Amino acid sequence: MSAARKIYALHQWLGLVAGMFILVFFLTGSIIVFRDELNKWENPHLFSVKVKGEWLPYDELYRKVQAQVPEVYLYSFRYLPASPEETIEMRVYSQDTYPLLYVNPYTADVLGIENNSWYDFFITLHYTFYLKTTGELLAALFAMALLGSVITGIYVYRKSVVKVVLFRVGIHWKNWRTVSSGLHRIVGVWALLFNLVLATSGFYMMWYALDPGYHTQTAKTTQIQPPPAIHANIDSLMKQTQQLIPGVQLTYVDFPRNSGDSITIHGHLPGGWLLGKMTSYAKFDPHTGQVGSVFKETELSIGEKIEYALYTLHYGQYGGKAIKVVYAFFGLAGALLTITGFLLWWRRKAFVNKKKKGTSLPMPRYTPKAQY
Repeated sequence: MSAARKIYALHQWLGLVAGMFILVFFLTGSIIVFRDELNKWENPHLFSVKVKGEWLPYDELYRKVQAQVPEVYLYSFRYLPASPEETIEMRVYSQDTYPLLYVNPYTADVLGIENNSWYDFFITLHYTFYLKTTGELLAALFAMALLGSVITGIYVYRKSVVKVVLFRVGIHWKNWRTVSSGLHRIVGVWALLFNLVLATSGFYMMWYALDPGYHTQTAKTTQIQPPPAIHANIDSLMKQTQQLIPGVQLTYVDFPRNSGDSITIHGHLPGGWLLGKMTSYAKFDPHTGQVGSVFKETELSIGEKIEYALYTLHYGQYGGKAIKVVYAFFGLAGALLTITGFLLWWRRKAFVNKKKKGTSLPMPRYTPKAQY
């Protein structure tokens, strides 16, 4: 078998073995990119409030929320509100889960706790297939299969790229075989860069699941302890962070979860959208407020910038609704690739079976050299 045929065979089998899971990746990804919209549609009362003067200080909000829900552990102010009508979203721990708690920034009233939402369902399905750590391992393996499928697909369709981009290749609507062949080629070329970015970033993000030590450590049951008390004033620490990192836009406050942990104020500098919203930070002692360490995103190495960029590009939360629509469109295109790829395999399988039975059929033209 020639090298070209081997690459084509690998492309085909990677898609077949991981096809159903890759289909889940694309379909759920097309939904969860609309995280905010989905959550607001399901629970609109948790995300907006009437404007009433000025927000309460964050330190006061933290302590009043703690008094209202003493049974949950407060882990962070997750994404500080950017407009006057937005609520404050907090990550909390409660009954072996990590739900989101929403607070009115004008009154400190707890509006509700969101757990097991539609977004939670799709994000869990996307990353673990509801199989916990086993699902994480499978997600890593199938992300690797997707990456391999994209790379081999570049080779398989290398001679079609220019023709497709210049609209010199069309779809023959003669039957389902020619339609699936044309769609697979055209959609595959147009979605090539997008799929390469998603596959690379997804595999990188799940790399940890390939470490046997991760699964051994996770299997050990450990009792979650109450987080240490915060005696330092949170607003004071936020102001210090803005002084230590001039121009920083604060986005996230991470509270200590274990003894010895710091309280960390995260933010980002203007213009660094590709690096995400938490690339700069300052750490403080939660008891004394003493500065522990300060990090500015301008200090990131090239490798670290690539790592942050992979996360940003994978989530698609950096350019408003227009970018989300683009991500959803290409996600659905990826799902279509999975389906048409299966149809092409079925076409080949049907030909081989007919040939064994002695029935004469035209040979399906879908070798790498014959561009369908």
